[in-house]
Amino acid sequence: MEQCKGLIAGIDIGYSKIQASVYSYNSRNVQTVKLTEDSKEKTSLANVVAECMRATGTSQIQSICVTIPDYHFDEISAVRDTLKKCGVSDGRWQVLSRVESFAYYAYRQKSELHAAGVALFDYTSEGIRCDYLAVRKNDNSNYLLQEHTGYTSDILKKAVISKELGLVENELCTFAEEYFSKRHVSAAYLTGEGFDVEKLPERFAKLMVTRRKAFVGQNLFAKGACFAAMEILKPEVFKNVIMLLDNHVKCGIEIDISSYEKPMRFRLVRPGSNWYTAGRTVECILEDMRSITFKIITPENKYYDEVVDISEIPFREGKTTRVSVSVSFVDSDRCNITIKDLGFGEFVKSSGKVISKELVLRS
Repeated sequence: MEQCKGLIAGIDIGYSKIQASVYSYNSRNVQTVKLTEDSKEKTSLANVVAECMRATGTSQIQSICVTIPDYHFDEISAVRDTLKKCGVSDGRWQVLSRVESFAYYAYRQKSELHAAGVALFDYTSEGIRCDYLAVRKNDNSNYLLQEHTGYTSDILKKAVISKELGLVENELCTFAEEYFSKRHVSAAYLTGEGFDVEKLPERFAKLMVTRRKAFVGQNLFAKGACFAAMEILKPEVFKNVIMLLDNHVKCGIEIDISSYEKPMRFRLVRPGSNWYTAGRTVECILEDMRSITFKIITPENKYYDEVVDISEIPFREGKTTRVSVSVSFVDSDRCNITIKDLGFGEFVKSSGKVISKELVLRS
């Protein structure tokens, strides 16, 4: 990161405002950028990128990660298009869910703060969203697992507006006692407008720090996104961990191929990949075959087959049946398989046949 001192930034696009953090080459730490009122508008991501560059005195962009609350294709694509207009090249940007950015934040801390697991409590006008993250080992692989739950009530919703958490202290304590009784948590993180108060209710605050550490903050997602941007340049935190978060593909996809007449298994999709970037296209020369079998590997290392009929693609002698095999995801559990006849250069024209099939992955 020191070789080319370009901008490394994390940006959190909320429903009503934007927050940003940058990596400081001077302090070698992540710092919050104080944005002007104009740049806080949701539609001005480009302005925020420009402010981050001014704040750091950089003229180049090394890496940027953006966090969004609603992880859907249209929102992700809009962010991608804006970043490209800002000059961010492919491979230098990511769009993350808020839970994923929190994971990068929490697991950048000291090991004693995440050894057993971490909990995120995001208190909004809809209630408290709870996400429990923990790294677990299975068959010599490390997996980052996520458990999502929620807690809400009319009185909790009203307390967000009034900022009087004392009125819901009993309910908060009941919720926390039940939550922690079922989970081992090294550190709990409280964020969201409901917890954006000068002081938490005393009994609830004491309960939060009993047998664990607890932190309150409103910039977790922006800082976590910045840590993720650092990971693009130098993977460290989850280098040997398969991230099985809500927005990640849980299953691997492989096919059997022959390379230099030696049979081998070729991986198309790696489990733990973000579904938006998990797609892949490869070209193959087919033998005389009427179907392609895709091997699906579940998180428990169990295999099952998905067979795609390709009999409509004409077989040609002399190893001239060339096709492309593409996998593209619409969410973490559904992907489209597309097999296209490419022909063989100037010698054989393509038949124009395209085979498509949607797979619903059973994880």
